[in-house]
Amino acid sequence: LIQIDHLQTGMTARRGGGMPKPMPKLSTIDVLRSGHWFQTLPAEVQQRVVAGGTQRTLATSHTLFAQGADPSGLHAVITGELHVAGTNVDGNDVIMAIVRPGEWTGFLACLDRGPHAYSAVAVVDTKIFSLSPTSVASIFETDIETYRLLQAPELNAARKLSHFVIEDMGLPLAQRVAARLSDLGRWAYGPASGPVAVLDHVSQEELAMSVHASRQKVNMILRDLSGQGLIELGYGQIRVIDSAALDRFAGEK
Repeated sequence: LIQIDHLQTGMTARRGGGMPKPMPKLSTIDVLRSGHWFQTLPAEVQQRVVAGGTQRTLATSHTLFAQGADPSGLHAVITGELHVAGTNVDGNDVIMAIVRPGEWTGFLACLDRGPHAYSAVAVVDTKIFSLSPTSVASIFETDIETYRLLQAPELNAARKLSHFVIEDMGLPLAQRVAARLSDLGRWAYGPASGPVAVLDHVSQEELAMSVHASRQKVNMILRDLSGQGLIELGYGQIRVIDSAALDRFAGEK
C-alpha cells in the first residue's frame, strides 16, 4: 500500500499584506481524482489502483520511459510535467503530448505489450505515481468491462489521430499551429474540447517541429494569433485566452 503524502500547492497572501501563508495541501489521491480517466473508474477499481501503485520523483530532464524500451506500466503525474515525444529518422524529437498533474500515460504499451512508441521526459522535477505492468494486468484484465476502462483512453487517442490524418493535415499552416496549441494544452487521451492549459515549457522550435514548419513561420503565426486576442505570448510561455475561438479557427474550412 502506498503512503498517501500531501503536496504543497502554492502560497496565498494574507489580508492586509504580510507574509503569505500556505494554501491547502493536496494528497496524491486528490490529484489522481482530479484527472479525467481516474474519475471514470469505479470506486473499487480506484481503490485497487491506489493500493497497487508506487511513487518516485524524476529530476528535470530525466527519462520516465524511452522510445523502444520494454513496457513499464501506467504512469500518472502528481506534480510537475512530462513531455512525451517521438524521435524521427532524422534524429529530431517531435513533441506528441504533455502530461500534467492528474493525467496518465503509457496506455499503448500496456495494451499491446510492445515497446514504448515514444519517450516521456520530465521537464521539471516531477513526482510520478506508477502501476507496474503486473499490477495493470491484475487490476484491468479481470473481465471485459474493466479491460475496456484501460482501452478507452487509447481508443480516444486513435480517434484524434484519425481526425488529424483526414482533416488537419490538409489545413493551412496557421490552422495547424492553432490546432497544435489546443492539442498540447489538453490531455492527449481526453476530450478534444474544454480549457487549454498554459504551455510553459514548449519552445517555438519544438512547436515548429511538431507541425513540420520553420520556427520563423511559426513565430509569425503566433504573433498573429496574439494580435487576434486568441493567445497571449510571454517569456517561454503561451497562454490560450479563448480556447473556443481558437478551436473554431483551427477547424475553419
